[in-house]
Amino acid sequence: MLSPVEEIKQRLNLVDLIQEYVKLTPAGVNFKARCPFHNEKTPSFYVSSEKQIWHCFGCGLGGDHFEFIKRMENLEFPEALRILAAKANVKLDYKNPEFTSRKTKLVDLCQEIATFWQLKLNNDPSAEPARSYLLQRKVGKAAQEEFILGHAAESWDEAIRNLQNKGYSLLEINQAGISVSNEKGRPYDRFRNRLMFPIKDANGNIVGFGGRKMKEEDPGGKYINSPQTDIYNKSEILYNLYQAKSEIKRLDYAILVEGYMDVLACHQAGTKNVVAVSGTALTEGQIKILKRYTNNIMIAFDADAAGTLANLRGIDLAWQAGCNVKVIHLTGGKDPDEIIKSDKDKWRQLVLKAENFMDYIFTVTFQSLDLTRIDHKKKAAQRLLKIIAKLGDEVERAHYLKKLAKELDVSPEPLTRVLERIQTNSQVPADQTVAVSPLLRTINQEQMLLERLICLLFKFSSQIPVISQLLEPELIAEEWYQEVYKKLIIYYNKNQSFDSSGFLKEFPEEKKGLLNKIMLLAETDEIEDKPAVIKQEFSQLINRLKKHHFNQELKKLSQQIAQAEKAKNEEQVKNLSKEFSRIMSRLAEI
Repeated sequence: MLSPVEEIKQRLNLVDLIQEYVKLTPAGVNFKARCPFHNEKTPSFYVSSEKQIWHCFGCGLGGDHFEFIKRMENLEFPEALRILAAKANVKLDYKNPEFTSRKTKLVDLCQEIATFWQLKLNNDPSAEPARSYLLQRKVGKAAQEEFILGHAAESWDEAIRNLQNKGYSLLEINQAGISVSNEKGRPYDRFRNRLMFPIKDANGNIVGFGGRKMKEEDPGGKYINSPQTDIYNKSEILYNLYQAKSEIKRLDYAILVEGYMDVLACHQAGTKNVVAVSGTALTEGQIKILKRYTNNIMIAFDADAAGTLANLRGIDLAWQAGCNVKVIHLTGGKDPDEIIKSDKDKWRQLVLKAENFMDYIFTVTFQSLDLTRIDHKKKAAQRLLKIIAKLGDEVERAHYLKKLAKELDVSPEPLTRVLERIQTNSQVPADQTVAVSPLLRTINQEQMLLERLICLLFKFSSQIPVISQLLEPELIAEEWYQEVYKKLIIYYNKNQSFDSSGFLKEFPEEKKGLLNKIMLLAETDEIEDKPAVIKQEFSQLINRLKKHHFNQELKKLSQQIAQAEKAKNEEQVKNLSKEFSRIMSRLAEI
């Protein structure tokens, strides 16, 4: 009798599996592609249909079905086994410890509670407001079932009790993001009286939830999401990708919207290649996953120019990754859901009229400027050249540089010189893909946030006393930035003002180079000098830095808990779990 691993390999063709992620081309009896695990210009990644193995002659990696999925999805063996068993339609004996890990148990837990909440929505009298809301928003029964919509009761512990009855521990319920603990360490349900939207990963596993409150007077935001967990990484999840990926591949483009209801409305209108970022900027991880299925992304934006430019964060990452980005121009400040409800055909027409993102940026930039005035020409050049510099393709950069020169009625030469200076000063060249190492990406992201924080504190030094109360120096992991931040607070408190030349004297000569660079960035930064804008910018930076810090702490604690459980040290598990809950609560407050 074949083992599950052998049966999966026998049923599942490795070429078909890899082609879900990488475009393979024939190479004799084998297939080849550019390696998905390192950057390369010429293909050195080969797949043998006969031997059912893969190998990259560039980076040296290779293996079978399981090794590919483990590396591609960053999984351990039990999770990879689950995914491949589902693809091959092989049943697993879940009593076998080889097939179960902490992550697979959390996935099972999320599936369990999603089914429970779905039954509540369908049958419980207390869920009537949620059913009425869905009726009002024209979400039909078929969509409710397909998206496994549910209802979390107005209870402090119903979800916890249900999961405990199914054999899950309080620690597991907390680790899955279903519960939160109060100051005394007592757990309670995270989602209460909310319409629930299960969130699946690209392989169809339910890994998190979004919940919309049913009473406006209830505390918390209109929507709250699961926190970062071992199975739910917000920066690598796109809502509805699992359902949409085959249609994205068929049509060769993905439509990006902002929320759950937009996805449901588009899906019901027949637009099935839609995914949502759920209120966050498009991340490198999300782009990497999308690129498995298409290089073409359409983004649904309203007509507000400031909002469009604010969303540029993430678009430049898509350009650097070689994606073509277009804009579905929504009029009247309406979102896709509202447009579809009033006129489905209008939505389809807007999709067909999607405009190249850079052309759209040109339009919204010029809307607020008078190009007969030299000062407005300079403003247009400053704004657009910074964006043109981020384009990943040289031909595109040349095209839009020429277009800008024509619109401003100036010679291209001075614009070319400015563009070259911008590219020279940029940390990451516009035509270079971001580093492939996940660890390096994390470090670079934190350094980028810290550099931005110090830059803004130099520019708006009067905010130092306020920010020092919101962000403790101990939450900054990078030693050098922590030192600068501490000295900045001390210097300002001592002098009640900030002078850049005086502050530089606090540092030895070898450390002044980076400080001078950040000070230059502060001088050239174009952020609006408006209290509301400044407050929002600082708030976003602080929240992202705090989330980074707490997520790192949770990872350490998870490892320590696993070690303590292995050693059967119940007292240590209890203490570490309490600390885990405390940090989870702080993370939930952000």
